Amino acid sequence: MAKPLDTQTDKELEETLAEGNLSDRKAAHAEEILRRRQDTKSDTLREKHGWFGAVLAALGLAILSLKRMWRKKPSN
Repeated sequence: MAKPLDTQTDKELEETLAEGNLSDRKAAHAEEILRRRQDTKSDTLREKHGWFGAVLAALGLAILSLKRMWRKKPSN
């Protein structure tokens, strides 16, 4: 007997889906499991490295504002 979908690894689920041996309902369930696991992984990454995006955005805004300031200097 096959393992329940909830206990299979991502790779096993992807292989099972690729084989096409699942009913439509089980295939939808397997896809939902994979989607939720991916969401969990991306949320974890976002929590862990979210500050990095904020730092890059702040640096980008600072560089843009400095460029605008230098361009707007009046010429004598």
